[in-house]
Amino acid sequence: MLEVNEFLVLDFIRDRATTTRPEIGRALGLSDSSVSRIVGRLLKSGLVVESPGQATTAGRPRRTIAFNHQAGAVLAVDLGGTGCHGVLADLSGATVWEDARPTQGEGGAFAALSATMSALQAAASTRGLHVDAVAVGIPAILDPDTGVAIGGPAVDWQEFEIVGRLRAMLKVPFIVENDANLAALAHAWRGDARGLRDFVTLVMDTGIGAAVVANGRLVKGRHNAAGEIGYLLTGREQLHAVRLGQALETGERPGGYGGLEKVAAGPSIASRARALIAGGAASSLAGRPVTLEVLFAAAAAGDALAWHVIDELLDHTALALAAITAIVDPEVIILDGSVGRSLQPYLAELSGRLAGRLLEVPRLCISGLGPNATVVGAIAAGLQLARERTAPSALFGAFTVSGGVERNA
Repeated sequence: MLEVNEFLVLDFIRDRATTTRPEIGRALGLSDSSVSRIVGRLLKSGLVVESPGQATTAGRPRRTIAFNHQAGAVLAVDLGGTGCHGVLADLSGATVWEDARPTQGEGGAFAALSATMSALQAAASTRGLHVDAVAVGIPAILDPDTGVAIGGPAVDWQEFEIVGRLRAMLKVPFIVENDANLAALAHAWRGDARGLRDFVTLVMDTGIGAAVVANGRLVKGRHNAAGEIGYLLTGREQLHAVRLGQALETGERPGGYGGLEKVAAGPSIASRARALIAGGAASSLAGRPVTLEVLFAAAAAGDALAWHVIDELLDHTALALAAITAIVDPEVIILDGSVGRSLQPYLAELSGRLAGRLLEVPRLCISGLGPNATVVGAIAAGLQLARERTAPSALFGAFTVSGGVERNA
C-alpha cells in the first residue's frame, strides 16, 4: 500500500506546478503522517524538491513541493522497418530532444539504433541530465530464453543478438520490447485505452503485429509471440504455400513475412497495385511510383484500381479483426501503424463487414498518438524501469516486460 500511495503522491505532484503537504493529503485522502513519510522518501530520492512558501498575514507560510523532472532522464527508441525514432525524455515523460534517421542504411538496423542512442546520450550529457534507463522497441519477437530477436523481417533480423549487443553498449538498466507491446503500453498510459482492461493494439505497417491486453495484463505467451497476428493465414492457398524456414526455388528467405503481412502490410499493398497495373489494368497510378500514401489518395479520388486494392485490404483486415475478437473479446481495437492509421475513413466499412458475424463487434478506433505510440510506450517503460518502486503494476496496467529486461551490474 505504501508503494501504491507513493506513486499516487508522486503523480499528484507531477500534475501540478507546485503543491503542499495538506493539499496532497486532502486530494488523496491520506493522513498527515503518511504524507510526511512519503514526501520524505521522495525528497531523499531527489524526485521532488521542497521550497519555502510565500509569507502571508495568516501565519507561517507552508512549504511548497514540486516534481524535480530534471532529476534524471530516460532514452526511448522506436526502431521501425524504415525509420528509427529516438527521444530523450525527462522524468515527467516530457520530450527534451529527438533524433530521427532512416533504418536501412550502411550497417543496417542496428547501426541506425546505435547512432540514435549515441545522439540521445550526447544530448543528455550536454544538458547535464543523468540517463537512468533505456527502452527500445523492435519489430521482432524477443526470445524469452536466449534474449535474441527472432521473426524480424522488417529489419532483417533472425536470431539477432540484440540484448547482448546492447549490454556491451550501455551502462544503465535497459529494456528491449516488441514495438506493438510498447504501443499498447502507450495507449494504456496516455492514449486511447486509458482505464480499459481489455483491448488490442493492431499495428499495421511494414510488418503487422498486435498487443493483446486481457483483464488488465499484457498477454505475452510462452515464446513472447502472443499477438503476432502477422502470421495469421488468410486462406487455404497460404496454408499450402512455402512454409517459414524453407528456402525453396521461390527465393523466399527463412523467417520472412507471415500470411497476413503478405496481403495487408504496406509493401504488400503497394506491390499488389503495381502488379495489377503491370497486368494492364487502367489506373491514374500508371507510370507513377506507387506508395501507400499515393494509393490511399487515389482511392479517395475515385480511382477504380486503387479502390479495388483498398477493398481487398479491408477484407483481409476484417478477417484479422474477426479472429482477434473471437479469441480475446476486446472492448476496443486500436489501429496503428502507417496502414492502420490510413484506415481512418474506412472504420464504418470495417465495422459493417463484422456486423452480424460476431457476438459483439468491438469499437474500432485509430491511434490518437499518431506515429508516436511505440516511442511513447518506450518512454513509459523507461520511466517504469527507472522508478519501479513508484510505478506499481496495480496502477500501471500490470504490464510485464520481463522477457526483455536486462540490467548491467
